[in-house]
Amino acid sequence: MLKEKMIKLWENSREILRKIGIGILLIITVGAAFVGGFVYRKETAPKVKGIEMVKIDKSQVNLALDEHNHLIVIERATGNYTVYDDSIGVAIFKIYARNIKLTE
Repeated sequence: MLKEKMIKLWENSREILRKIGIGILLIITVGAAFVGGFVYRKETAPKVKGIEMVKIDKSQVNLALDEHNHLIVIERATGNYTVYDDSIGVAIFKIYARNIKLTE
């Protein structure tokens, strides 16, 4: 009688244990895929160099804006110039305009 109850209990619990095992296997698979994707993205992402900040004395350069609001920084000694995006030109112009207005 006890043996029959144990066999019946085992047969009933086998299906539940199988479903739990499949669920655990699914969770492990999803977790491994997530970790693998994270590691892959980190390893294959292009390495971006940091922006190198250069301090230039104001007396060494001239600042200009072209007709498209691009900022142009011209070195007085060599005549070499660097053109920056229009948003940078507008931002620098606003800073200068604010300083001029405040000092007058």
